Amino acid sequence: MSIATQSHSDLTVVRWQRGVPVFGVPVRTKNFYFLLALTLLGFALVIYRQVAGLGAATGLSDGFPWGIWKTFNVMSLTALGSRSFPIGIAAWLFHKRRLHAVMRTTLLISFLVYLTGLLAIAVDVGRPWNVYNFFSIFRWNTMSPMWEVLWCMPLYCMFPLFLENTPPVLEQAYYFFPPIRGLVVWVVPIIRMTYPYVVALAYVLPMMHQSALGGLMLMAGTQVQALWQTPLLPLLYMWAAAFIGVATTIGAMMLCCLAWKRPLDQSILDELVELMVKLIVWWAIVRMADVVIRAVFLGQFMKMLTPWYLPLLFLAEMGLIVVPALLLRRKEVRENQYQLFLNCFLIALGGLGYRFDPTTFAYRHWSRTHYTPAVIEILISLGFICFCIIAFTWAVKRLPILPAPVEQWYESENYYKKIYPYIQLSGYGDKDQHRPSYAD
Repeated sequence: MSIATQSHSDLTVVRWQRGVPVFGVPVRTKNFYFLLALTLLGFALVIYRQVAGLGAATGLSDGFPWGIWKTFNVMSLTALGSRSFPIGIAAWLFHKRRLHAVMRTTLLISFLVYLTGLLAIAVDVGRPWNVYNFFSIFRWNTMSPMWEVLWCMPLYCMFPLFLENTPPVLEQAYYFFPPIRGLVVWVVPIIRMTYPYVVALAYVLPMMHQSALGGLMLMAGTQVQALWQTPLLPLLYMWAAAFIGVATTIGAMMLCCLAWKRPLDQSILDELVELMVKLIVWWAIVRMADVVIRAVFLGQFMKMLTPWYLPLLFLAEMGLIVVPALLLRRKEVRENQYQLFLNCFLIALGGLGYRFDPTTFAYRHWSRTHYTPAVIEILISLGFICFCIIAFTWAVKRLPILPAPVEQWYESENYYKKIYPYIQLSGYGDKDQHRPSYAD
């Protein structure tokens, strides 16, 4: 059944309860091979860039040393990968227990986005052979915000995000590979014991490096136009990443349900919308108060009006973020799937614009140079995006990640029993208390 044609009664009775693989559909499709070709092309161009250098593969110059790999891949797209920390804080610290149903999906997307973001940074480094300085404590530039980003992004990706994505793998191993079931049973108590510390790191590290990216632009001083340049930039950057992440989580869940014909749980979507709207409303209040205070009391009003097109860009950003958020406070808008998806898309677009503009349109370069992304730059970025899509679709078709009603869990059990007669996905009772029951 299409999402757009589901009745209101269908949505009110459906409840997402646990992760269920997208069973009964092939992994390798025509779209899969098309995306794989773009991914391989992008990775081949990465090798070419490393051999030929930045000058031959990009449109960068000494006057314009930042291109789309920094301004878009790192500044903007990492906000999409920060979806797990606002939802995780709401679920674990504020006891929004229903949000646990979408945690696996958000964690997987966050891990893939951060992994590709790290690869993009590695491709963007002008002198990759100097990477040994990373391991030399005497070469650390601890005064730079990029030093914090350099540590927080890899640590966040390789520890909290990686470890929080292991439960679906362990569950699949427990059910489908009986010879290693004993190893899984031995590992699960260790994971449960260390989980509070992993979760704490999963909140602290993204907040640190997201705010550090804002601090990096703060150091640019008057090169960033006054509407964006503020001492609150680290806070606003981190805050924007939070609501962007929630908006894209809603959109991703709706697209997955549409693609694989799964029902929506309106109660969980409503809770996500409520979280997103609260984040946006208070973010907008703080940002507008900051602009008014600096314009009236600090004499920056005229600076905010030049050049003439930047105030229009500022209003477009705020309109794309605030207007959809206010519309989503209305029940009839939230329960209309088309309106819900469209408004979340506009919020994500406006939020990404806010993260993108201080490094591009609202950034004044000292030298009069211009930058146009080279075809190779675009293809490499496209290759990374295609890699994320391929990895995500493979994972959700093989592992219990996407939420679904419990009835689909039993349907998957019947499906897998026809292929693997030894499979038992339910009916354990209390006789095996160590089985990986994270999905409940």
